[in-house]
Amino acid sequence: MEQENRDTVRLLIVDASSEEAEALLTVYRDAGYPTRAHHVNSMESLEDALSGHQKWDLMIISSAELPEGLTISSVLGRVDQQGRDIPSIVLSEQQEEEPLEWLKLGVRSVITPDSDELLLLTSDREIADLNTRRHHRRMSVALNESEKQRRHLLDDQVDAIVYISGGGVKYSNPAFNELLGVAGSASLVGKPFTDLVARKDRRDVGDFLNNTENSGRALAAIQCSLLADQDNEVPVRATVSPTSFEGRYTLSLLVRLRETEQKDVEVARPDSETHLYSKEAFKEQLDVAMQRVIAGKDQFALLCITLDSLRALHAKAGKRVSQPYYKAVSSRLGLELIEHQAASWGGDCIMALVKAGDEKAVQDLADQVIKGVTGETVTLGSNKLPIKLSLGSVILTDTNSDLNTQLVRARHAATQAQNEGGGKLCFYQKRKVNTVSSVEKHLAGMISQALKNDNFKLKYQPVVSLKGSSEKHFEAQLRMVDARGREHDSVTFRNKLDKNTLWSKVDRWQVIEAAKALLNKTRSKDSIRLFMHLGGNAILEKEFLPWMGVAFKAAGIPASSVVVEISEQNIVRFNKQAPDFFKAVKALGCSTGVSEFGCSLHPMETIAPMIVDYVKVDPSFTKDLTSENQGEELKKMVLALSEKGQKVIVPQVQSAVEMAPLWHTGVDFIQGDFLQEPAEHMDFDFGGDF
Repeated sequence: MEQENRDTVRLLIVDASSEEAEALLTVYRDAGYPTRAHHVNSMESLEDALSGHQKWDLMIISSAELPEGLTISSVLGRVDQQGRDIPSIVLSEQQEEEPLEWLKLGVRSVITPDSDELLLLTSDREIADLNTRRHHRRMSVALNESEKQRRHLLDDQVDAIVYISGGGVKYSNPAFNELLGVAGSASLVGKPFTDLVARKDRRDVGDFLNNTENSGRALAAIQCSLLADQDNEVPVRATVSPTSFEGRYTLSLLVRLRETEQKDVEVARPDSETHLYSKEAFKEQLDVAMQRVIAGKDQFALLCITLDSLRALHAKAGKRVSQPYYKAVSSRLGLELIEHQAASWGGDCIMALVKAGDEKAVQDLADQVIKGVTGETVTLGSNKLPIKLSLGSVILTDTNSDLNTQLVRARHAATQAQNEGGGKLCFYQKRKVNTVSSVEKHLAGMISQALKNDNFKLKYQPVVSLKGSSEKHFEAQLRMVDARGREHDSVTFRNKLDKNTLWSKVDRWQVIEAAKALLNKTRSKDSIRLFMHLGGNAILEKEFLPWMGVAFKAAGIPASSVVVEISEQNIVRFNKQAPDFFKAVKALGCSTGVSEFGCSLHPMETIAPMIVDYVKVDPSFTKDLTSENQGEELKKMVLALSEKGQKVIVPQVQSAVEMAPLWHTGVDFIQGDFLQEPAEHMDFDFGGDF
């Protein structure tokens, strides 16, 4: 039930009807997406959307309700002509011949109009793919810049360096060319490296480089003689290490004259007793292995082996027994994995890098290790101690090159094997999130239980004026406490339920509890104004507002001290009833407010028929303050709202970085953890510095 930190989805909606476009937008809002949208109802409006610097994430086209003069072909053609990468989804009842033609034109998917869940899943996939493409383009630019800088550094390097791939020279720096007497304008790129080696050493050097490239060793060295100008031989020592050059797996040779080489290259070797590598050496081998997997040269798996009884043994007998036990088991593991690379990882864990590309090969090796290591007990003095291992594995692939993630996954898989009794291998499995068949039904059950067990609570957060105010403003925020005692902010589930009659009970509970807290504050003669967020069902329930008025009178609090907030989403959903509801709220003596504002198709038009005193923008606008556009959308919106005399609140201000630009936007109020986190009571120093 944690709230997903979703990025804002920017949609182009091609539909003749603005009502249908708004309804489509509601599907995304109900799923928790902050949205920005542009309604395309003509070629001119499409041109407007594409002409600016705004990036669009997705285009939804309604084939049954295409605006006059537009075809799917013309829309896609215009987007393509502008060079924009905007994935498109067509909503259509047709699922046979015509959709095939659309897919040929570049449409990513064709979905029936009533398949909301499929639309959201497809949108998630397309936006994820789009972000991958954007990331790839950014990384390509960064890689090109990095390669330029590396060439400059290599060109200035005093040491002779040459890059080799597939036996051919890919790059040689000026120092290497000078070592061989190559003219400044000449290039060695493309030449077989062995042609630069003295005839007597060519076979050995060729075999050595092939073996090094095929084995993926992290570091190696060789001595040979190179051919300089006029066939003079230059005795050198070359240190070989794997790297990447222009995006390809490459061998880097650091070449020095043999007589100037004073220190031997330290090639990583396993411990003589345990046959295990150090963690640092293992990480180097793992880096190389990942490079080779990405280059398609090898297949590897990561194996995590835990000594299940070590911790209990250490707790019972201390280091005197646990250390020699660990050493004995490690030695056996090292011997079993001697053809692979294994390292002590600290605690009860050993990591191994094995040459295997499928689960069967890893399983066979795991069975061999378990049988070979646990077959006999460890004898320490008169004690015979059994061995129990749990193994976890993850296959290395080019789809996830984050090695830290892979190490964690291997450890999780080993933990899974432990939880299943140990003595076995488990492979890492991505956790599958089961979609609840009816999310609303599931949540409704939780809400009912919370009401029954009195597991709701209110917290209060200050809403601070940037222009000075004689009143102290707070917002009442609803929390639900689950069976484990964890608090859940209602914003994580409210939009799924607040249009249902069940939420009316929650709203009534909230009004009563907030009224009690407000009464305590008014007794202290503080001038308080409290924001209360009501669900969409309050708009429909004719008895709710009269009941609320009676509740305020019974509590002895003035209605003028309350601001009734309704989300923009519910105003759109109940647009016919919302104006009368707001009039009734004003008649009651309360102020009115709109929350989560700015995500509908036409936000200003949405609230135009309403009497609105306060407008709280959607938190996604706060997030935009630190983006490239630096909150330009927010500034325009604040200006438009201020001209209508509506006071603007910016919520979820979490840092000074977000706070700074707000002083110059004309915003009336701010709210967020940067000022104060929600608290049990309405306490805040409104006169203090912030």
